[in-house]
Amino acid sequence: MSKNKKRDIELFIIDIFVAIQKLKEYTKEFIDEEELRYSSLHWDATIRELEIVGEALNNLLNDKGFSLLSPSYFRKIVDFRNVIVHGYFGIDASEVWNVIVGKLDILYEDLLTIVDNNIDLSEAIKYEILEYEKLKDKNIVKYLKSIS
Repeated sequence: MSKNKKRDIELFIIDIFVAIQKLKEYTKEFIDEEELRYSSLHWDATIRELEIVGEALNNLLNDKGFSLLSPSYFRKIVDFRNVIVHGYFGIDASEVWNVIVGKLDILYEDLLTIVDNNIDLSEAIKYEILEYEKLKDKNIVKYLKSIS
């Protein structure tokens, strides 16, 4: 991991993997978008993690090498992030739910394919494990260890 101010693309990838893991955890108890929407804590946490996914993808798409390997729908995820960041009171709960139940696994698999064939995440994972250990976040540490 470089010590300069520019963040390594590997860390953005880990951000997405961690956000997907958190999204699954935050939403697992809900059966539909209405239930999720009426749980303020879970709704807010879900929206925050979706923002992180979109922001991390935006940074990744600014990297020419990564961008060339990426499916075109990655740009739609960045656009979705912009909608939820700038249109907070107009967020469509059914669209959020659709992303959670129908698109996260696809994103995860496509990102994993890019990584498996092109990017070594081992140092980034070690770094992030140390960071999450400082935060005493045992669930994310366990998750990161499972993907290393």
